[in-house]
Amino acid sequence: MEEQGDNFVLSLGDNTSKCRLETNQTQAPVCWSGATRGGPEVVIVPVLFGLIFLLGMVGNTLVLVVLGRLRPGGRPSRSATNIFILNLSIADFSFLLFCVPFQATIYSLPEWIFGAFFCKWVHYLAMATMLVSIFTLVAMSVDRYIAVVHAKRSPCIRSKRNAALGVGVIWLLSLLIAIPVAQHQALMSGHQQAPNSSFCWEHWADGSTAKQMYKITILLVGYLLPLVLITCCYAKVGERV
Repeated sequence: MEEQGDNFVLSLGDNTSKCRLETNQTQAPVCWSGATRGGPEVVIVPVLFGLIFLLGMVGNTLVLVVLGRLRPGGRPSRSATNIFILNLSIADFSFLLFCVPFQATIYSLPEWIFGAFFCKWVHYLAMATMLVSIFTLVAMSVDRYIAVVHAKRSPCIRSKRNAALGVGVIWLLSLLIAIPVAQHQALMSGHQQAPNSSFCWEHWADGSTAKQMYKITILLVGYLLPLVLITCCYAKVGERV
């Protein structure tokens, strides 16, 4: 680790990342967290994550139980709407099982102990499942729009095959869009207060506009466009009801 004025360099294997030091009493780096973290959040945040995990598991399990209930004919209902609800539940389960426990440790442990693979995998899956949930909600609003506004054509469009195809496209797009998250998550080490500790941190090249472009893309694709589509679909549905 090299010190340069108000900067220090964190080693990233073959790469380095410069981190600015805040001017404060502890001289803790802006980009580093973990070893100097303390206070009530060390206990409160993991407890909150635990509640989220517990309630999420119970809620999604109930959803699966309801979807798995047999119809009078002896088979579970597999309508297009139920396929989207099932996909939403799977995305939530994935986030709860593979992301929440790891994220909780960030606030309770002084360093990242799960290695480079999980450093990338946890953040990648968190982004991917978030996008899957958002896109699935959009698909459900479009499905409802077709069912109400285009009722005559609805049986042909809202088939189980088309719903399953839509779910596949949703997962493919989400996994592709989330790739930069995995590319730019890295283990950092070499801090002067914890030279033997490793931290999972987002790392982009100095002076690169890629980070800003990616954040804007996520804002547009993951929030603004879905919001517009959902609003328009339910506005049209409201006109027909």
